[in-house]
Amino acid sequence: MLIKLFTALFFASASLPSFASPVFNASNGHYYELHTFTDDWRLDWSEAKAFAENLTYEGGSGYLATVTSQEEDDFLWNVLGAQGSFLGGFDVSSYDSNLDQWQHQAWQWVTGEAFSYANWLPGEPNHWRDNSSLTPDNEDYLMYWWQADSNGGRWNDTNLNASELTDTGIRYITRGLVVEFTPAVTSHVPVPQSVWLFATGLILLIRRAGNSTH
Repeated sequence: MLIKLFTALFFASASLPSFASPVFNASNGHYYELHTFTDDWRLDWSEAKAFAENLTYEGGSGYLATVTSQEEDDFLWNVLGAQGSFLGGFDVSSYDSNLDQWQHQAWQWVTGEAFSYANWLPGEPNHWRDNSSLTPDNEDYLMYWWQADSNGGRWNDTNLNASELTDTGIRYITRGLVVEFTPAVTSHVPVPQSVWLFATGLILLIRRAGNSTH
């Protein structure tokens, strides 16, 4: 993780609404919903994943957002305003005793989609001081950082509850989560031919009855 240069005051300055209504992304037909933590409501990444998967919209189940293209990335960043939020990416790490450090294995999306697109900040993912007093849990979870670098990099790895220990206690660096919904596709039910024949015959009878009254 980047060395934290932002203070809690800066984090609190974010003004996007909590529990916003789903926003439609025309480029992929999906909906996205930004949920903002409060003093009384905060989730770690696993809890955020479960929370998202309990939501539904337009017939589709929710999940932590998976960012699989530049277009989707730009939409979440520029339209939804998802800076500082949990996303649906995670890693599985292991400790290499020969190197005396934790190693990344493979980043994955919660949906099982291919992790073929990435937009990390420079030097990320870096497992910043994993398993130390400063970062007690491994940085195996994906979040948007608070600002992009000059080349547009936005992603950061963080620990389970996106926290760090400071001289004054725990400081959290995420301010919410992004839920993605893939609407259920409603297929058209074909009308049986017998129904069409009945309707056609009924129309003819009505027309004949109308003509006979003149």
